Amino acid sequence: MTAAFENFMKQHDKTGSEKADGYSRDVFIGLEGSEKEIDFDLLVKELPFSVEWLFFLDAGKALSAVKKEEERLKGDGYGNGYLLQEELVRFTDDLSYQDRMIEDYPAYTDSLKPLVVDAIGRTPANEATMEFFKRVILTEVNSSAVARAARRLLAALAVPRSTESEENVYSRIVCDLRNDSLDVKLRALKLLQPYEANLA
Repeated sequence: MTAAFENFMKQHDKTGSEKADGYSRDVFIGLEGSEKEIDFDLLVKELPFSVEWLFFLDAGKALSAVKKEEERLKGDGYGNGYLLQEELVRFTDDLSYQDRMIEDYPAYTDSLKPLVVDAIGRTPANEATMEFFKRVILTEVNSSAVARAARRLLAALAVPRSTESEENVYSRIVCDLRNDSLDVKLRALKLLQPYEANLA
């Protein structure tokens, strides 16, 4: 038994906040073949929080396992499928998983919707994400999700905020995008049109 495997098992068996700290990279280096198999099988049970380490151990097997779990969780409004979809975009550059995140968004519970907006915001900015953020801003009743969509939209459009004047404009736009008035939101979105060239 290698030291790496022993250390992995110690970290695997932790609970509470210690478990939340995750794994250290060294526990995956120097493993023997059978130890890698055991580690992999244990990590699959910890999806979606173990995706990075699965890909580190065996990218081919990880892709298959993560896709299978993503399919199982798709459309589950109480699940963490969006985290798997985000990681699949990151590891494969396959934007169909970004599309699936956007498609699944309405099914999520109110407590998860802001987290899903953030996850979509961490995927590549493009026309689909811009339209998604705008739709959330205009139609979503979850104020936290609207606030996150407003900030993610401005970040994707690279709206400057390095000077006090720019920060004031940025804050005003975010405030207007979060306003209860649809007219105020639409005016704020119109102000952002010149920044849409930043996506090209």
